[in-house]
Amino acid sequence: MEASVYNETFALSAVAGDDSELARLLELLDAMSETAGRHAGMLGVGVRDLHAKGLTWVLARLHVKVGAIPGAGQSVHIATWPSGRHRIFAVREFRLAAGSGAEILRATSAWALMNMDTRRPSRLDPHLPVFARHPQRMINDDFPPLPPVQEPGSQVSYQALASDIDINDHVSNTVYLDWALRAVPDEARRQKPLALEAAFLGEARLGDEILCQSENSVEAGGMVLLQSLREAASGRELTRLHSRWQDPLLNKSMK
Repeated sequence: MEASVYNETFALSAVAGDDSELARLLELLDAMSETAGRHAGMLGVGVRDLHAKGLTWVLARLHVKVGAIPGAGQSVHIATWPSGRHRIFAVREFRLAAGSGAEILRATSAWALMNMDTRRPSRLDPHLPVFARHPQRMINDDFPPLPPVQEPGSQVSYQALASDIDINDHVSNTVYLDWALRAVPDEARRQKPLALEAAFLGEARLGDEILCQSENSVEAGGMVLLQSLREAASGRELTRLHSRWQDPLLNKSMK
């Protein structure tokens, strides 16, 4: 079997509530996850297919590079495809383009099979097809560990609600991303997001209290932000994030 490219087009929501760039970025990330799920189902390895075997997919790593974030109501084209294996992970790529065809975002991701009973990783074979040919990587990433938060400058608390729980009976990966983006300090919020890396390390369940700690540092032309989402009761780290931001005023001065 050859690894196919799957395409979908959707429109960003019309203005309602939070119409910030970060809210629209989260909508793009959510649409990417939904599109990947539909493609996996077409390949016979969707979540419902795996549930019949006592297995499921969990997102382990995500690396996104942002070129531009379209405005509300604008159409976005998503192309996604499997691009091989890395250790115990199945790797999947994404390319997002505006209605004009210009690329606005690219990403790579790593997915693990999880045993639903033990909640532990499972081998990809024999459950994942062996593809004869793999299209290109959008980002060459071997998924090394992300740097930890050492001196948090801010902390925000969340509680896992019923609406946050997905078909795997734990908090959805897009909810962790939503929590992190909502906790972005004002210093970064005023800048343009350039790249986001996330490592999903553990599960949160209904009712859990989650703390999001953020640490930012200044770099030439922008900022680096480290974030950690932890279960409040145990201190167990659930998600670690590393993002880069650019001062929009500096960007304009360089044009």
